[in-house]
Amino acid sequence: MSDLIRRLLGLDSFSWGDANVSFGFERAFPAWLWMGLIVAAGIYAAWSYRRIIGPRWARIGLATLRWMLVVLLMVLVSGPRLVEQSESVEKDWVVVMLDRSASMTIRDVEQSAAQRESREEQLRAALGATRSMWEELAKDRTLVWLGFDSGAYDLPTGESGTVRAMTDPEGRTTSIAGALDQALTRSAARPVSAFVVISDGRATHEPPRALVQRLQAARIPVHTVALGSEQTIGDVGLVSIEAPPLAFVGDITPVIANVERLGATGAPSATIRLIERATGLTLDERRVTFAEGETRARAALSVRADAAKVAEWDVVVVPDAPDLIDQNNTRQVSVEMVDRPLRVLYVDGYPRWEQRYVKNLLIREGSIKSSNLLLAPDRRYTQEGDVIVAALPDSPEGWAEYDVVILGDVRPDVFTIEQLTQLREHVAIRGAGLIFIAGEGAMPGDWWNTPLADLLPMSAQAIAAGAGEREGVIVRPTPVADRLGVLRLGASADDPWPAALTDPSMGWSLLRWVQRIDPAQLKPTAQILAEGALAGGDPVGPVVLAMRYGAGRSLYVATDETWRWRYGQGEVLPERFWLQMVRMLGRGSLSRAGRAAILEVTPSRATTSAPVRISVELVDQSIIDMGLPSVAVRIGRQGDEAETELTLKPESLHTGASSGGGSRIYSTTWIPPEPGEWVVRVTESDLALSELHETVEVFFPDDELRTPETDHPLLARLSDETGGVAFTPASLSGLPENLRSRERVTLRERYETLWDSPLALILLISVLTVEWVGRRVIRLL
Repeated sequence: MSDLIRRLLGLDSFSWGDANVSFGFERAFPAWLWMGLIVAAGIYAAWSYRRIIGPRWARIGLATLRWMLVVLLMVLVSGPRLVEQSESVEKDWVVVMLDRSASMTIRDVEQSAAQRESREEQLRAALGATRSMWEELAKDRTLVWLGFDSGAYDLPTGESGTVRAMTDPEGRTTSIAGALDQALTRSAARPVSAFVVISDGRATHEPPRALVQRLQAARIPVHTVALGSEQTIGDVGLVSIEAPPLAFVGDITPVIANVERLGATGAPSATIRLIERATGLTLDERRVTFAEGETRARAALSVRADAAKVAEWDVVVVPDAPDLIDQNNTRQVSVEMVDRPLRVLYVDGYPRWEQRYVKNLLIREGSIKSSNLLLAPDRRYTQEGDVIVAALPDSPEGWAEYDVVILGDVRPDVFTIEQLTQLREHVAIRGAGLIFIAGEGAMPGDWWNTPLADLLPMSAQAIAAGAGEREGVIVRPTPVADRLGVLRLGASADDPWPAALTDPSMGWSLLRWVQRIDPAQLKPTAQILAEGALAGGDPVGPVVLAMRYGAGRSLYVATDETWRWRYGQGEVLPERFWLQMVRMLGRGSLSRAGRAAILEVTPSRATTSAPVRISVELVDQSIIDMGLPSVAVRIGRQGDEAETELTLKPESLHTGASSGGGSRIYSTTWIPPEPGEWVVRVTESDLALSELHETVEVFFPDDELRTPETDHPLLARLSDETGGVAFTPASLSGLPENLRSRERVTLRERYETLWDSPLALILLISVLTVEWVGRRVIRLL
C-alpha cells in the first residue's frame, strides 16, 4: 500500500509517514484568502450552471464538480509539497594557543627560596592540573590546539581532545599578533567561543589596533593565562671572551670578558671569575658595574701559567641580583701555553741610561733570547745579548727570527730601505711587535720619511724631535692598558699601579723627560695606554701609545726615563713595565708562527641577514707565489650535516701585501640564514690547511632572549580590550564559566513537490472527465 502511495505522489527520497515530514505549500496563502477563494470558486461554479437545462439535482452535481476542479487548480497553483525538516548543531570553537618560544625555558618561577622552575614547566603543570577540565570542554566544544612563536601551527591532540606530548620550545621570536591573526583566518566562518592564549607575554611587538578591532567585531574574547614571574627579573650574561690562542709560559695572559645586561632590571653589578676547569680553583676575579643606562661592561682578567700545556679555563659571571638565564653565565676558553724563549731584537743609537737598563733586563730574563745592538752611521757597532748576530736581518726569513723588535733613539740611516720595508711587512703579515722608545736625537723626528712611519701611532705634526717636558711627570695607566694586560706594576691584581708612582713627593716617581704629544694628532686607531701629568696636575699628554698595524701591533713610549723607578723598588718596576709590553707584542707573533695562513671571520657574533666577512690571509710566501685563483671554504651549523661551500676571491694588492706574484688575502661575504653556531673550515685542495677553522655565533636580531622579562601587562590589556579574562595558572580551572556558548543550530529542509505527481494528474483528469460526461448525460434527460 505504501509503495502505491509513493508512486501516486511521485516521492523519491522520503514517504508521507516518515518522521519530521509535513505537508505544506511552496506559495502559502493566508487562511482568509483561501476561504475567499473557495467561496469565489463556489459562486463561479453555481453561476456556470444556473441556466443549464436539466434536473436540479444534476445541475447541483455538475456545479459541485466544477467547484472541485477550480479548487484543485488553485491548490496545484499554490505548489503543494511534502517537507522534511531536520536540525544540525555546529559546536563552537575554543582555540587554545600555547607559547613555544625559547623564552619559555627561562627559570623565573619560584618554587622555594633555592629553587625555580621554568615557564615551560609551569605550563605543563597547569595543563596537567586542568586535564579533566579540557576533556569536559572537548565533549561539548571543538578544542583547537595551536602552538606559536613567530607564527602559529597545529599541535598534536589525543582522542580525548587534549594536547599530546609537546616538543621543547625553540622559537627565537614571539609574535602574539601574528598568531592571533592566523587563528582568526583559521576559524573564519566558524562559531568561536574564545581564544585562550597561554604565554609569558614576551613578544616582538604589541597586537596592533586593527587586530584588536577585528577581534571586537567578531565578538571573540581573548582569555589569557600569564606564565612566569610577576616581578620582572633581568639577566646578566657573558657575550664573548677575548683571549690569545697562544701565550708564553710565565706570561701574564689577559682574558677579557664582555658582559651584557639583558632586560630593564638586570643586576647593576656582578663578579667575574676565571676558574681552572680541572681543579675548580679561582685564578682571578674582578667586579664589574654597569653605568646608568649602559648594558655592556668589560672585565680584564689575567693569569700566569707555569707549564707548557693547553690551559682550559671557565669564565663565570656571578650576578649580584636574581638572574634569569643560567646558560649564559659560563663560557669556556682554551689557551695553548708555549715554553720557548721570546725572541727580541733591540737596536739603539747610543748607550743612554734607558738603553742600559732595558738591555740588562732582556739579558737577565730567562724566558727571552735577545740581541742588543748599538748602531750609528759614524761609529762602530757594539752588541750584547744571548744571541750574537753578524748583521741586521736583510730578508723576510731573517726578520722572522724575531717576535719583537725594539727601536731606540737610533737613526734610520743604519738600515736600508729594503730592511725597513721588510720589517714593516714582518709586523703587518707575521704579527710581530715593534716598540719605539723616544729620544732627544732621532726618534721620532728622523723617521717620518721612512717605511716605518706608517707604524708610528701619531702624525708628524704631533711632536717635534727632541721636544719634551723636563719638570717632572707622573704616569698613570688607562683602562685600555688593563684590558691588554700591561702596565700592571703592582704586587697584586688589587693594586695594579702602586700608589707611590703617582706621588710626586717620592721624587723617584717623576720622569724628568717626556715628549709632549698632541692627542689631536693621534692616528684613528691609536690607543692611549698611559698618560702623563705634571706634579701640579696639569696634563702632559700620552706617554705610552699602541696601534694595530695589519696582523701586528706597534708601541710608542714617549720617554726614556723609566729607569728612575729603580730608586723606589730596585729592578721590579722597570722590569714589569717593559716585560709586560714585550710579552703582549710577542703573543701576536706567536699566534702566527709556523702557520701557513690565517682564517678570520668577522664579526664573530652576527645576526641573521647581516653580512659576515670571511677571509683567508696567506702567510707562507711559497703559497702566495702559487697565485691561487681562489680559496674554497665550507660552512655548516653545529649538529647539522649539511654544509655550504663558499669561494673566496683574491683582494687587490694593497699596502702591506706581499711583493710576490700572488694575492695574500682572499675574502668573501656570507649572510647567515639561520641562528646557531656555525663552523667555517678551509677545504682548498691545493693547501694543507684542513686544520684552519673558526666559529661564528648567529642569532636573530630580535631574539627575545635579549629581553627575557615577562610582559604580563600586555596580556592583561589584550584580555581587557577584547572582553576576555586574565587568568593565572592557579585560576585556570575557572575558564569554563567564562566561555559563552556560540554553538550554531542550522535548520535543514528537504521537499518533494506534489503538483506534478501522478495523483494530481489523475484527480484533474478524473474531475474533468466526470464533469464532461455529466454535461452530456444531462442533455439527454
